[in-house]
Amino acid sequence: MAPVRRSETAAFLAALRAGVAACAIGLAFAGAAQAQAQPPLDVSVPADAKMLLAADQLIYDHDSSLVIATGGVQIDYGGYQLVAERVEYDQRTGRVRASGKVEMLEPGGNRIYADNLDVTDDFSDGFVNALRIETPDNTRIIAESAERSGGTETTFNNGVYTACEPCRENPAKAPFWQIKARKVIQNGVTQTVRLERATFELFGMPIAFLPYLELPDHQAKRKSGFLQPSFSVTDELGFGAGIPYYYVISPSMDVTVTGTGYTKQGFLAEGEFRQRFENGEVILRMAGISQNNPDNFDASAGYSTVDGSVTERGFIASEAKFEINPRWTFGWDVMLQSDRNFARTYGLQGYGDVRHTSEVYLTGLANRSFFDLRAYKFDVQDDWIDSTQDKEQALVYPVLDYNRISPRSVAGGELALNVNVQNLSRENEDRLGVLERYPGLEGESARLTAELEWKRTFTTAQGLRLTTLLAARADGNYLDLTGPSGTYSGLESNGSTGRGMVTAGLEASYPILMTTANSTHVIEPIAQVFVRPNEQLSGGLPNEDAQSFVFDTTSLFDRDKFSGYDRIEGGTRANVGVRYTGSYSNGMTTFATFGQSYHLAGLNSFTTTDLVGAGLDSGLESRASDFVAMAGVTSPAGITLSGSGRFDNEGLSLKRGDLTAGLARGPFSGTFTYSDVAAQKGYGATQDRRELKGAATLRFTENWSVSGAASYDLERQKFYRSGVGLAYGDECVEFAISYQRLLDDNKPETRDWSIAARLSFRTLGDINYSTVDENLF
Repeated sequence: MAPVRRSETAAFLAALRAGVAACAIGLAFAGAAQAQAQPPLDVSVPADAKMLLAADQLIYDHDSSLVIATGGVQIDYGGYQLVAERVEYDQRTGRVRASGKVEMLEPGGNRIYADNLDVTDDFSDGFVNALRIETPDNTRIIAESAERSGGTETTFNNGVYTACEPCRENPAKAPFWQIKARKVIQNGVTQTVRLERATFELFGMPIAFLPYLELPDHQAKRKSGFLQPSFSVTDELGFGAGIPYYYVISPSMDVTVTGTGYTKQGFLAEGEFRQRFENGEVILRMAGISQNNPDNFDASAGYSTVDGSVTERGFIASEAKFEINPRWTFGWDVMLQSDRNFARTYGLQGYGDVRHTSEVYLTGLANRSFFDLRAYKFDVQDDWIDSTQDKEQALVYPVLDYNRISPRSVAGGELALNVNVQNLSRENEDRLGVLERYPGLEGESARLTAELEWKRTFTTAQGLRLTTLLAARADGNYLDLTGPSGTYSGLESNGSTGRGMVTAGLEASYPILMTTANSTHVIEPIAQVFVRPNEQLSGGLPNEDAQSFVFDTTSLFDRDKFSGYDRIEGGTRANVGVRYTGSYSNGMTTFATFGQSYHLAGLNSFTTTDLVGAGLDSGLESRASDFVAMAGVTSPAGITLSGSGRFDNEGLSLKRGDLTAGLARGPFSGTFTYSDVAAQKGYGATQDRRELKGAATLRFTENWSVSGAASYDLERQKFYRSGVGLAYGDECVEFAISYQRLLDDNKPETRDWSIAARLSFRTLGDINYSTVDENLF
């Protein structure tokens, strides 16, 4: 290889013009680049560029002003890399002609293959025969010939455009899809690929004629223009076709406008505006439609719907996130709509779920403290016009969580402060069926909770670990509630109340380490005792954040087993159990926990009912609790087995159990779970529940996979959910189809099956079909 600098080329050629052909080629390329005051956008040759040349033979013909390189020619100049069997440079015309297995890599990433290449010495203009181009995003253009002009535009004659790789066994075989066009024009300035008089083909068979089609090329990171269209079919909306247009306003601002036409409902207009800042981003979305046939929704559902009761519909939504500094984050995700089901009906991206949570938040995180302030609004999107679920949801304004651990030890231990503030209101009471259970009441409530906790751990010389604990908590409540409509009594519903709790605790544990030649085992007996007074106003305050309650090994050693702040565990209680972990040299691990809890003195908080019955029939209502256990094993072969259960403290009958098995090995992955939950009448579950769930995926080739899932109710002896799906995916196309069956005893009139299909052509667009609003994929 011979590097040649522009500043040296003229003198070097004058001295050795007839003897060193590599320098002549370097001079020619350098001179052409210098003469070009403003090179095209995709031809950017640095001022100090070198030209590297390697060939088996170099010939300089002084009479004809030709420089000829033959035999494995390699040229690297200004980001262009050219390989050919023969290269000729004509100094008089400034043309470079390459022949014989020509391959050229452009600075932009395009890889060009051709039989013959005829270009100017700065690669800005030229003509190519038998051309094939591969772009960095793995799209391909094949043409009989191509002509490059102005250094910015290449026109391919009788071209073929595709994003599919050729078949390895039979390269001549037509790809899955391709577009044949009379002309394919790639423009480096607009960064587009334009196809004129084109035909779309599947498996080599013509499907559709496209007079004109323009696509962004691989260099277009942000470019104004039409994006990939989308298609859908539903019973209520009909066939839908959407065409989005993307417009770049500035380097930090853009907007996407989408128009979607539905054969049964008319024209849906959508807009999305995005603005980036140095420390964050804001997104604003709007959508609206004037429905042509609202009655079609009622006819399809068989009952009066929200969708069928309105004609003019719309929504506005916004998302934002700002990194104020490395510790503080501020943002929001809010949605407002004309009716409660618009976004779900029209499948607006990010807002089509049955439940959507709007929130505004401020979060701070330091080494030993945490701050989180949030306001919530919960939207339930359903189509039944008489539904009150949306009005039963709480409006939270706000909820505050603050936690701080003192950076300095206090009396040799750790001091932590926890603060929680909750303020919310609800338009309608939330009552679960005919049961006397009320997850929420109509009206407004507020609570302020502050708690200090101090703990210190001592380790004896024999390995015994002793942890002492002191905690003090105070609550203040303000209530302005309408009492429950049923017969529930004993509730504080108006005025201000306060309560407190102090706790003294001791935990003793003794980890025992055992080792063998191939394994290590740790067995740790644990005993705890917490001494405290009775829970004040037990069951007499609304319960908003401590409704979910499950007693198992994960909560066995918790000081307060309630899941939130609205309930406080009172009375003296002891927790006793043992934990085990084992690890083996072959990569296998085993683990287990077993234990029981004992109420020793005072009022047992788990025997006192509240608005939702939290804690009743939980296994903690007796003096000696039910036994809880958990065990499992994981294997490097991809096998996992685990089981957990709660067993009656007298007859050891199973009250709640789960068995899970999983396998992820090779092309197969799957999980299977058996659940058995005895009736909890105090908590609202009046019947035993036993079910079997399974889900599995098998990839039987590199591109094809099949998946299935099912849930079987062993008590009613029927499947209440099942489905199967088939999917294919490669570098240019993705296809998936699924079938799902769902039984809803609460809505027996609704259809119990649904299908969905999606076909996606890379760089072109998607076609979707679904008989339901939800995305089954």
